[in-house]
Amino acid sequence: MRQQTLRNTLAWSYDLLDAGEQRLFRRLSVFAGGCTLEAAEGLYEELGEQPAGVLDGVASLIDKSLLRQAEQEGEEPRLLMLATIREYGLEALASSGEMESTRRAHASYYLALAEDAELELVGPQAPVWLDRLEREHDNLRAALSWSLEQVGDAGTSEDERSRQIALRLAGGLREFWRVHGHISEGRNLLERALTAREGSDAFVQAKALLAAATLTYVQGEYERAETLCKESLALYRELDDQPGIAHSLHELGLVASTRGDTATARSLLAESLALARTVDDEQLIAWVLLHQGQVESSQGEYGKARALFEESLAIHRRRQNKRLIAQTLSQLARVLLISGRDRVQVSPLLEECLAVSREIGFTQGIAAAFGLEGQVALGRGDLVMARSLAEESVKLYKEMGHRHCTAESLAVLGKVLAAQGDLTAARRQYEESLALSGEAGEQWVTAACLAGLGEVVAAQHKLTWAAQLWGAADALRDTLGVSIQPIELADYERSLSAARVHLASERLPPRGPRDAP
Repeated sequence: MRQQTLRNTLAWSYDLLDAGEQRLFRRLSVFAGGCTLEAAEGLYEELGEQPAGVLDGVASLIDKSLLRQAEQEGEEPRLLMLATIREYGLEALASSGEMESTRRAHASYYLALAEDAELELVGPQAPVWLDRLEREHDNLRAALSWSLEQVGDAGTSEDERSRQIALRLAGGLREFWRVHGHISEGRNLLERALTAREGSDAFVQAKALLAAATLTYVQGEYERAETLCKESLALYRELDDQPGIAHSLHELGLVASTRGDTATARSLLAESLALARTVDDEQLIAWVLLHQGQVESSQGEYGKARALFEESLAIHRRRQNKRLIAQTLSQLARVLLISGRDRVQVSPLLEECLAVSREIGFTQGIAAAFGLEGQVALGRGDLVMARSLAEESVKLYKEMGHRHCTAESLAVLGKVLAAQGDLTAARRQYEESLALSGEAGEQWVTAACLAGLGEVVAAQHKLTWAAQLWGAADALRDTLGVSIQPIELADYERSLSAARVHLASERLPPRGPRDAP
């Protein structure tokens, strides 16, 4: 009864509007989560109409309580409809026969917004545009979902247009999804868009494939990421698109590096860097340098890694790409921390990383800073702070679905818990980390976890098992050609020595790290 009374009231209010106000009311209902006046006017322009009367119409709808205005400090006011009013507006829009044209105009407007934002997200205005995209996230979702729903098998021009909008919109939102941690949602929408890509423009397909590969890589599904990268690379080669080829090679190099195939990673990254220099893509040059540094760090070449990170950081600072400034700061801090060189610089680097990451809402940067600060706190004996930071890092990475970094942060948390004497909990963290790294085939993370777990079970007096774990870790490091990290060496050798003493009578001495620095 109450619902019917409300609908009758809305119908009465709607009938009192003039034709222009009714049309505006119907069209505004298409916006999810509200809109700005600029967006409302943009909708009219996409429909091929002049937006001259929109401002007066909005004022009238506000006066009649069919629309409300939310003031936001430093931002354009947002126009909002209550859920029940919007539902009535959508019904009126459908009854008018204008639903499809209005939805399509809405999708076109937000495609233009996403593609404008994409160009800004690598520069100094990134925080402003990221905030804007976050405020419009519901509308972006609605535009992409509607476009995907319109793609059919008929092969009509409208089907093709919807397919193009969906692929372009999904491909253009990659950086936003990655920076703000919407990895799973973005990946799902990209995969849906790609299932309907046949017959679309090759460049649009290649870009969407590469975007999907990036998010898939972040979630640790490297085989799928590699497949997507190779499909993208093949299309870019057909198009002779040198920047696209360089970006695809770069992503393939990342996959190879994370899987422990260092030779392939170095080759692919070097090829990508050469192409990036040829086409003068400074942004990609800095990106490749960053990941070359990660490869060198994984091989214990800490001096080379530091030089590469510093060169990359200088470019990112000059270009004011805040996401990559934050990411490079965390990698530079990490290499200084694990190598034991210039540790006094670690905390200032992490403080800047955290500040920049918070400014742009870069979840991965925040999680990385927390994890590394947790290791710093552990080193100075502040176990309460170390545990809090490590737990927050694990939480953020899990929320993102970032399996690779979750495995690493779980190992850090395991080490902290072991230092607190909570060996049972520490063992659980290491075992979870091993499961994640094993599924992803990340052998160098697995080696570190085996060594850490060995220390935990040794402290539980399970010395034979500890010896087996250390032996397995040593064998993996031999295979990968890497050494135990200097930051881990003292604790490892201390546990090793204690185990040797206890095992001497059984003549079962565990192996040591033959190649430790």
